[in-house]
Amino acid sequence: GVPADDRQFFMDIIQAAPPPGSLNSSDNDYRTEEHPMIVMAQYFTRYIQDRIDNPRDDILSELAHSPYPDGTKPKLEELVNLANFMFGAGQDTSAKLIGNAMRFIVDEPGLQDKMREDPSIIPMLLEEVLRLEGSSKITARLVRKDVTIGGVDLPAGTRVAIALAAISRDPRRWDDPHSYILGRKRIMEHLSFGRGAHTCAGAPLARAEVRVLMEKFVEHTSHIDLDPAKHGTSENRQLDFEPSFIVRGLSELHVKLDPAPGFQA
Repeated sequence: GVPADDRQFFMDIIQAAPPPGSLNSSDNDYRTEEHPMIVMAQYFTRYIQDRIDNPRDDILSELAHSPYPDGTKPKLEELVNLANFMFGAGQDTSAKLIGNAMRFIVDEPGLQDKMREDPSIIPMLLEEVLRLEGSSKITARLVRKDVTIGGVDLPAGTRVAIALAAISRDPRRWDDPHSYILGRKRIMEHLSFGRGAHTCAGAPLARAEVRVLMEKFVEHTSHIDLDPAKHGTSENRQLDFEPSFIVRGLSELHVKLDPAPGFQA
């Protein structure tokens, strides 16, 4: 439901801002008027209020008119925060997944050829990328009551950072955990999108949009590579990741595309 005229502006301010979870603590001050989430919240306040007054067939209208189970309605601020976060998070994490996937497509021997021969493998290909290089490295929880998990006592009030990136490479759960294995058994059990009530609400959309994008990449190219002038060779890759304790993503990625026979731009 975000107006088309505003989308590029949002993308630009997200791109120009420090990464979420920046290792520079001053970058994470959400109280500054220039922070992208604060800037976008002003727009989403107008969007949500407009949907309250003039509902239409979009997700923002559904949010604006959805009650809690007890019949009460969320406050405008709560709706704005939810819509703002879902939009911002979905922009950045999906972009990171595209970049992380491209690394494997280029450097895993024969992988892009297999994709062209059988595009139906792309969903499973992406699940293994999510396990190894999921866009979110941690999630956080607040312990509501005293509990013991895995032999560790957690008193109520404890703030816990759950390292999704470590879980995905746990040798007690995954055979040869640091290797990329297409068709890995039980791959859908990875936790890169969370699990249970806290499963990422945007996971189905992220999977669909990145799958379609990858299908188009292999349909319209005969070969994909990373620019060796920027990233070196497959034997000696030079890649810079954003300095974030939350997000796993490249600062930049320069890709070279050879067009498929008969391709016309």
